[in-house]
Amino acid sequence: MTTPDEIQKLQRYYEINLNHARWSFWASLVSVAVGMVTLLFGVFMLYTHETPAAGTTATIAGLLSEFISATFFYLYNKNLKQLNYFYEKLIKFQDTYWAMGLVQKLPNEKQPEVWVTIISNLLMRNEPKSEMSPELVRAYAEAMQKGT
Repeated sequence: MTTPDEIQKLQRYYEINLNHARWSFWASLVSVAVGMVTLLFGVFMLYTHETPAAGTTATIAGLLSEFISATFFYLYNKNLKQLNYFYEKLIKFQDTYWAMGLVQKLPNEKQPEVWVTIISNLLMRNEPKSEMSPELVRAYAEAMQKGT
C-alpha cells in the first residue's frame, strides 16, 4: 500500500525537527563547555592576582555563558517535547490510514461493522488513559446497540 503525501510530509517534518533537536543539543553542550572553561579561567586569573579586572570580566563572561547554556537546554527540552508530540500524531495518522486501507480489503458485508469499530476507536483515542467505569461501559454498549 502506498503512503499518501500527508504521511510523507509528516515524516519529513519529524525528520527536520529531529535534526533541529540534535543541533540544539550539541549547541547547548558546546556552550556549556565554553562557559565552564571561561569561568574556570576567570577564577584562576582572580586567584593568581595577575590581572584582577580581566579575571572578573572572564568570570562574569563565564557565568553569562552558563546562563545562555541553560537557556539552550531549556529550548532543547521544549523542542524535544514538540518532537514527541508530532511523532505521536504521525503514528496515529499512519495507523488510521492503514486501518482504512485494510477495511477496503474485507468482504463488503463485514465492512460496516469494522467502520463502526474504527470510528469508535478514533473518537475514544484522544480521551485520557483511564479505566472505564461499569456505568460508562454499559452506556457505551447501549449506544452501540441503538446505532446498529
